[in-house]
Amino acid sequence: LEQTFPVAMKTANYLSGGQSLKDATARLSAINRCNKRGPWNLSFSWSAALQLPLLELCRGKGELQLDAMSALYIEELTIASAASKGEWNGKEGDGCHEGAGKKRKLGDDGR
Repeated sequence: LEQTFPVAMKTANYLSGGQSLKDATARLSAINRCNKRGPWNLSFSWSAALQLPLLELCRGKGELQLDAMSALYIEELTIASAASKGEWNGKEGDGCHEGAGKKRKLGDDGR
């Protein structure tokens, strides 16, 4: 980014493209661990990754599950916040692309 993104821009938000929260956070955390020189906040547009699990809680229940939704939302925001700082450590294989050979945790080898 140092050669293509103006330092006057404070943030770069990537579209998560329908990734699960698990994959999006693993990838974002790996990106932010590698962002050693830039002054930018690097993040995702989280709408689908955060909203779909909340809606899934209500599927087939006939009403909103507000207490469960609130607890899950706080959990999700905590995970997203850690990823935005490069501090999220997911499970082995989180964020790896299918067919990438041996699955390894993103960011362990600087890639």
